[in-house]
Amino acid sequence: MAAEHPEEDRHRALAAFIETMLDRHGVPERQRFRALEAALGMSYTQVRRRMLGEAPWSIEEIRKLASHFHEPLIPIMSALADVPGIPATLPFAGAALPCTIWPVGEPLAGRIGPMVAMHDETTDQWTVASASEVADSPSYELARLLFERSPPRRVAVLDDDSDSAQSIVDFLGAKGMDAQPFNCAVELLAAMESEPFEGFVVDWLLGDTTAKELLSKIRARVPSGPVVILTGQIATGIATEEELAMVGASYRALLFEKPTRPLTIFNALQVGFTPEAPAA
Repeated sequence: MAAEHPEEDRHRALAAFIETMLDRHGVPERQRFRALEAALGMSYTQVRRRMLGEAPWSIEEIRKLASHFHEPLIPIMSALADVPGIPATLPFAGAALPCTIWPVGEPLAGRIGPMVAMHDETTDQWTVASASEVADSPSYELARLLFERSPPRRVAVLDDDSDSAQSIVDFLGAKGMDAQPFNCAVELLAAMESEPFEGFVVDWLLGDTTAKELLSKIRARVPSGPVVILTGQIATGIATEEELAMVGASYRALLFEKPTRPLTIFNALQVGFTPEAPAA
């Protein structure tokens, strides 16, 4: 039987999706409405009404939300659909492209059509393939298949030398990352209250102090993801290898001595963004 209030159900589904997204980005529950205010440029009351289903979300608001948190738009939009889409991958040219699918019917062998969906019940993973490639295997017909470009990785670059920070940001930007420079820990921590960052490049010595306390706060907010520590003071004795080794182990960070080639920093971030293969 159809739902009596399908519009309310869709708004509840979207609100639940947004709550899950904010949780994934480490936004504390008590700060979530404030984070949405910053993302959408709305008042607290407007955000509250939308999250409680008292006012509808517009397409532009959802687009702004996805852009601010660097989330794919399709999964958010699918939360508004009568039947939510399912995350899947499409192997193409050696890469696994993320997509969203709407499979229909029962799995049958010998389907005719351009694309079908395969479901691995062991891992609960969905894969899209050409029907001709899986002719003898049970597959699902697809009612809809949507692609969206993955958002760029967001990286915070902290160095009290603004020129040094900007040069790293420029290089990472040219490589397709969304990097933002910061000159002090206070600025970075303030930005993290409303902006999600997935990776960090941090100078070890910040004025008269070190980045140790900052790294602790970063890991409290972002438990995983790459953290790169830069220092040019080991040779002078101002920074010691023993302390840096302990900090690197404690906060799962990589250490590079200055001057460091920007490509080395980029590669370290890329490796950190790559999910680890499951143990055999």
